Amino acid sequence: MPDLERVLVTGGNGFLGANIVRELVSRGCHPVLLLRKESNRLALQHVEYEVIEGELHNLRDLDRAIEGCRYVIHCAAKTGQKGALEDYKSVNTEPVRLFVPLCKKYAVKRFLYISTANCFTNGNIEHPGTEVSGFMPWLRKSGYAYSKYLAQEFLLNEFHVNGFPVIILAPTFLIGPGDAKRSSGKLFLHGINGRVIFYPPGGKSFVDVEHAANATVNALTDGKTGNCYLLAGENLSYRQFFMFIKRNYNPHAVLIKIPNCAIQPITVIAEIIQRLFKRSIILNKTNWRLLSLDNYFSNRKAKNELNMKDTNIQDAMGKSYTWFLKYNYIRNKHR
Repeated sequence: MPDLERVLVTGGNGFLGANIVRELVSRGCHPVLLLRKESNRLALQHVEYEVIEGELHNLRDLDRAIEGCRYVIHCAAKTGQKGALEDYKSVNTEPVRLFVPLCKKYAVKRFLYISTANCFTNGNIEHPGTEVSGFMPWLRKSGYAYSKYLAQEFLLNEFHVNGFPVIILAPTFLIGPGDAKRSSGKLFLHGINGRVIFYPPGGKSFVDVEHAANATVNALTDGKTGNCYLLAGENLSYRQFFMFIKRNYNPHAVLIKIPNCAIQPITVIAEIIQRLFKRSIILNKTNWRLLSLDNYFSNRKAKNELNMKDTNIQDAMGKSYTWFLKYNYIRNKHR
């Protein structure tokens, strides 16, 4: 793939980003990473890549990073589920407006935007959510989900109006090696390190991060511009997820389900605390609603067009456990 030699990756030190960088290197590409000087680069150990130090909101830094790259994979994002919309827009929404003219300036062939499955409507086990489902309006109260949706819609509009070569990739809940900043890995570590594990009534689509990275790099050549692809995995309830951890890694853990009737009082108390202390907290109504849903999605389109592999949760957890153990994130070493 000689024309893929230089690929700009933002957020290349993050969970998915670092796995994408490794995948690019394995295919003979030359990843160029835009990173802050003080960024955590643990997940990139033993990988060769080029660094441009700078900030996403700095036009000059973006220009230096993108020059000479014909492909861009934009992974950088502010994640989490607390904080005001404006806090998220500065990272998740505004930089894409700077990228578009620069991509045109340097004749970028494809701009891959890493979105989130939260930009689509979830389904159930029998009928998981797909790319044709719309954004759930109540998630406008989630700074993370809504800021990603605004960026996604801006880019798709650029495609429809100006032919901008964007491809949207929307991963579900990532699991696997390389989560140095403990993003989605917090849930796995909660099950590994906890003695008493409280879990909500809903579920998630858990996707092997290496499979998501592989499908992302495939999209550089196989994806269709103007299209969205859900990078989904194995749909499991939280109980199924934590029961698997208990059986394989933490046999003495006690699992306790949070009943639906307890959720509303918890959110009311949490929001009173939030108003009193004027601090954003994660235990709000929007987040609890997400946790109570079956957030299940289909990867059929990504399988058909990006050759995405199905997730085996046992393999994905094994790789995650091995990585966290190596870097001393795990306290209870039962295995």
